[in-house]
Amino acid sequence: MHLDLDVVTSVARLLYGDNWQRPLARGLGPLHPAGARESIDDRLVRRWAAGQNLVPGWVGSALVTLLEEEAAASVAHAKACRERAERLRLALMPAFQDDDEDDLRP
Repeated sequence: MHLDLDVVTSVARLLYGDNWQRPLARGLGPLHPAGARESIDDRLVRRWAAGQNLVPGWVGSALVTLLEEEAAASVAHAKACRERAERLRLALMPAFQDDDEDDLRP
C-alpha cells in the first residue's frame, strides 16, 4: 500500500511549514520500520514530493505519531505559557496598581 502524496504534503506542511522535506526526513527517521535512525534520506522525500517515487504505507502511521507528538508538545507549551503569564501578571500587579494610582492624582 502507498500513501497519497496530498495527505503527506498537507500533514508535513502543518507540522513543518513550507520547507517540510528535510524536517520530515528527520521526523521519519526514528520511526522507520527497519529500525530507528537519525533521519531518512531527504532526497527520497523530495522524490516523493516530485511524484518520482511512491510514498510507502508505513509513512501514514509515522505521520499519525508525529501529529500526536506535536499536539502533546503544543498542549504542554500552551500550559507553560499560561502559567508563566499568570506568574508575570502577579509579579507586575503592584506596578499596575501604582500606575493606576498615578492616573487618579490631580
